[in-house]
Amino acid sequence: MMIQKRIIVGLVASAMAATAQSAVLSSSDETQIELNVEAMAGVFSTSEDYVGESGRTWQEGYVKPTFVISHKLPSGIQGYAGLGAIALGTAGDGDAAGLTNGDEGEFDLENAYLGVRSSNNLIDLSVGQQTFQLGDGFLIAGDAISLGDLGVPGVDVDRGGAYYLAGKKSFSNTAILKVDPEGNFRGDLFWLQSNNPYHQDTSLAGINLEYVDETNGTLGVSYLSVLDVDQGAGLGLWDQRDGMDVVSLRGQGSLGVENLFLSFEYVKESGGDSAVKNEGNAWYVEAGWTFADVAWSPTVNYRYAQFSGDNAATTKNEAFDPLFFGFTRGFGTWFQGEVASNYAGPANSGNDVSRLEISASPRADLQVGAQYWKFTPQDDAPDLAGSEVDLYALWTINDNWVFSPLLGIYMPDGDAVVGAQGNDDRNIYAQAVMMYFF
Repeated sequence: MMIQKRIIVGLVASAMAATAQSAVLSSSDETQIELNVEAMAGVFSTSEDYVGESGRTWQEGYVKPTFVISHKLPSGIQGYAGLGAIALGTAGDGDAAGLTNGDEGEFDLENAYLGVRSSNNLIDLSVGQQTFQLGDGFLIAGDAISLGDLGVPGVDVDRGGAYYLAGKKSFSNTAILKVDPEGNFRGDLFWLQSNNPYHQDTSLAGINLEYVDETNGTLGVSYLSVLDVDQGAGLGLWDQRDGMDVVSLRGQGSLGVENLFLSFEYVKESGGDSAVKNEGNAWYVEAGWTFADVAWSPTVNYRYAQFSGDNAATTKNEAFDPLFFGFTRGFGTWFQGEVASNYAGPANSGNDVSRLEISASPRADLQVGAQYWKFTPQDDAPDLAGSEVDLYALWTINDNWVFSPLLGIYMPDGDAVVGAQGNDDRNIYAQAVMMYFF
């Protein structure tokens, strides 16, 4: 245990030491070399868990430095490259879902990519190990799931831990073409290869087209196809996605109304290479309003999301595959409910989710918020019904440091989650995370 504690302490110390470094290491008219550093360390505690131990306390951390170089050619074309690593680990009891055991620690390559960009930003082509986000991150927001040692013979999904903080986000290999001509339309062609054992080394390719209006918002439509899945690997959860086709329609913006926020997405999944074909879907609608003229500028936001579950009466698989969703706009997007999504379930498949959020800014450097969640099962999915209240704060200490405490109260209701927790008591969850960006 002392070794794991040293890992976490070392991560924090490395983040603090990074403040003495310069972002721009070298700069000229043609070439610039930068160092970017991202680091997080957190402590976590639950009064209940889902491994039969009546609560857990653990710590997570990571440090991710990346060198980025850009060079302008005489033609005006810009070449760029990135090379970065990550050190991450989990200490203590391991997380409340038992996806880490507190004995994880790893140092690994995180970014290694090359790219070229035209002088007018019309074309941007990059290849290699990097992250990629599609739209709002409802389907793809990097390759962020990072499990540890499950202690199950024959099952190796250890990616270094730091499960909640999810610092490892890059796909192992990519080819991404971004096209952004003058006017309102832009698009992407992408191929993504995961080497994440949880995702069974999934590879996929797709196309994305967006209409961007700076006043009203963005509309997007995407198509992607899953090219390959390592059958039976990892936990064997995603064998069914091999050959699956996915279509997404989405929008986000204000429609030109100040203080209004609107967002939606609909996803249809179909086909596949197995005898049982996929026929899943998911969608959400969201609306928010900021009372800009009221003290603290409070915002009220409501979202309803639905993710199909399997129907045992049919010969198809209707369970929605959430693919590579991740943390994008803030708490609850798209890990919905701090306890539910990360530990108790459900996680964006076979459930309906209602969320009401109220947030405010008492000071320019402080945001506080409260979220209420309600989860109900869909179709024949396991009964993971429950509700949750999350209270959080984000304190921007300075340009580099952010501190975020959070308190969650999860109330299980469905038979499956009550069975996993071992009772129907409230699960009190607390976390404190320090973040560093440079």
